[in-house]
Amino acid sequence: MTKQYRSLALIAFVLPDSHPLLLTGGFWTSPSGFPKLVNLILFLTILYLLLRKPTREFFRQRLASVRDTLDKAAREKQEATAKMAELDSRLNRLDTDLREIGAQSDREAAAERARMRAEAKRDTEKIREMAAREVEAAKLVALADLRAFTATTAVDLAEQMIRREMTPADDAKLVARVGEEMGKVK
Repeated sequence: MTKQYRSLALIAFVLPDSHPLLLTGGFWTSPSGFPKLVNLILFLTILYLLLRKPTREFFRQRLASVRDTLDKAAREKQEATAKMAELDSRLNRLDTDLREIGAQSDREAAAERARMRAEAKRDTEKIREMAAREVEAAKLVALADLRAFTATTAVDLAEQMIRREMTPADDAKLVARVGEEMGKVK
């Protein structure tokens, strides 16, 4: 006997002993009871034979679908775990990166301050040199002005002294001497 027929035979032998309605004897004693049982067994057998292949296929597809879904979920979980690990790594590096950026900005600020100090010193030195040149130029101009003033004043004073002290006789002698010198030059 095949497996399916054994199951049907077992149902046929077990059912009459265990079901309360069947224990009363009405099922076996009535003339329509046994044929109904045979009809039921035939119906269940035909139903089993007809639905066996589609049911197996349905459950096989369903099992494959569930496995695919579980595999996909496992892959997604693995990807999410990897992304989470990467994000944790980035967050851990973020503190280090922030410290490095802060240290770098401090170094750049110190370098900028040093550069600005050096530039300020150069500018200050240039301004001092320019001021010294301007003072020297002003000094030379003032000395030239002073010399011109001194020469003008000396000439004016000499002229005043000469006018005061010069007599008409001295004037005639001077004119004669200039005349002689001019005559020699020719």
